Order: sequence, then C-alpha cells, then structure tokens
Amino acid sequence: MARIIAVTSGKGGVGKSNFVLNVGICLAMMDHRVCILDADLGLANIDVLLGIRPQRTLEDVILGETGIGDIIIRTDYRVDLIPGCSGTQDIADLSRGRIEALVKQVSSISASSDYLLVDTASGISTGVISFLMAAPEVIIGVTPEPTSLTDAYAMIKVLRKNEYQGRISMFSSMVKNSSSGHTLYKKISSASQRFLDTHVEYLGSIYQDEKLSRAVSDQVPAVVRYPTSDISRCYRIIASTLLGQGAAEVDHERFWTRLITMILKSPKPRTAKSPSPADVQKNGDLRGMIRDLLDEQRRTRILLERLVEKIERQESGIRPKTGPST
Repeated sequence: MARIIAVTSGKGGVGKSNFVLNVGICLAMMDHRVCILDADLGLANIDVLLGIRPQRTLEDVILGETGIGDIIIRTDYRVDLIPGCSGTQDIADLSRGRIEALVKQVSSISASSDYLLVDTASGISTGVISFLMAAPEVIIGVTPEPTSLTDAYAMIKVLRKNEYQGRISMFSSMVKNSSSGHTLYKKISSASQRFLDTHVEYLGSIYQDEKLSRAVSDQVPAVVRYPTSDISRCYRIIASTLLGQGAAEVDHERFWTRLITMILKSPKPRTAKSPSPADVQKNGDLRGMIRDLLDEQRRTRILLERLVEKIERQESGIRPKTGPST
C-alpha cells in the first residue's frame, strides 16, 4: 500500500507545489511508483507546472461522471497525476452509501502506488486541518519570512491541539544555503518541542535559485530542466531522506473519506448582488473581526519571536545584557 504524505504550509508562496512535483519525480527516478494528488481546492496548479490541461478531475469522479482510472494522467516523468477540482460546480450532499462506494473506488490508488504525495491548500482552515488529521504524515514548508515562521508554528500548534498522532516534518524553502535552512528548522523545532511537546523532523533545504523560476516559466520540472543545478540536488537529497524514514501507519479508508468530505464542503462561488443594509452591518462586523484576527496574529508573532530568541540565548549560553551594577 502507498505511503501517504500530505504537503502543506502555514501560508502560501513557500513552493510546496514545486516541492511535491520535483520530489515526486526524484522518487520515481529511484524506481518507486509515485502518484501526485492535487488537493489544493480552487488553486490546483500541478497541471500548470507540467503544461497540461486535464479533461477530467476528481470532481467528475465524485459526481459519478467517470471512474478514477479515467482521470489519472500518466506524465512524461514516470509520475501519475490526479488533477484536483476547482470547487466551481455545485455538488449536492452525497448519501453515506455513495461516499462509501467512492472511497472503495479511489482507495485502489493506494494499492497501485508506493508513494502518494498530496499537495494540500495552505493555512489552518477547518477543512485543511480536518484533512491533515487523516494523513499519517504531514510535511510543512517554511520560508525565512517571519509570517511564514509564525504561521507554520500555528499550524503545528493546531495539529497538536487536535491530538494529531502522525509524523510532522518540515523543509526550509527559499534559503541561501543549508546552514540557513537548518537555522530556520531549529527555530521551529525548539519552539515546538519546548512549548508543544511535539517533535518535528527535518527533511532538508530548498535553496533560493532563479533556475526554479525559469523551469516554472518553461513548464518543465526543475529536476528535469536543470538536473545538475543546486536546487535539483536539494530535491534529490530530500527524496533520499524520505526513503530513509520508516513508513507511518495509515488508515486508507479514513484518509479518502476525509478527502471526499473536504471536496463536498468546499465553498462555491456565488453571484454578486447589491448589498442590503443588513449586509452592510454584517460587513462592518466582519471588518472588526478581521482586525481582531490580525491583532492576534501580530501578538502571536511577537511572542514566538521572543520565545525563539530566549531559546537561542539559552542554547548558546548567552545571557541578556543587564544594566551596570550599583
């Protein structure tokens, strides 16, 4: 059965889709059967990175318009792709029997692959967290940006609060070198271990490299377009690190049930209409709520930065400066 790994991030723009695609290809080059599931609902873009246009998606399978085998795309890179759905069609609630039948159908993917890499949405929305809770392994991408650092910590905190029992790993993205990447990992690892009692494993670093941008523009994976580049070496190292980890136990039925449920509950776009007085009042309340959330995020960021500084001082044996003695 496939080893299922969900790749996510606290905020967008960390390179998780490129991570999933390029690491998946590296695993395939090592003679492993790899399937990529684009589960970033509404922002599915693995197909764009590959320069292909799916005719059918997982949404069509759920609607009963086709079978799971008909939507799997056999790419030129020995990696299979299950296109994600945009969430634009109105999907009615399915009966329990229909969901069970769907789960049985899509579960066949687990039996025909060694690795199932899932590109999920970013953030800590209820739908994303509910889905991650069913994944046996979660990989979180983090960049040096302070917001990425705090959002990644917030995601780990939410998973821990919900008693997540799987493996949590991270990769440092858009860093200058391996030393910078490891420093970033230490900040997350130390805070998570000390304040959440949660161990986070380290997979490695993805360097800041303009060749990745060129590969994206060419719609050719970086490890194929620039196989000898530093960034391709980063992806290969991480793939090797994944191979060195033991596979976590997985409840395949639970995982696929959560995925289908997440798709069914994904928000659908609505036709614009003129605001009523009640809507204006509601929007005012919403703006106030957003301000409160932003304030809370700012306070969380400041607190985490202080905690990280305290940990780094204690680990290096440096004490904070004090005033002159009297």
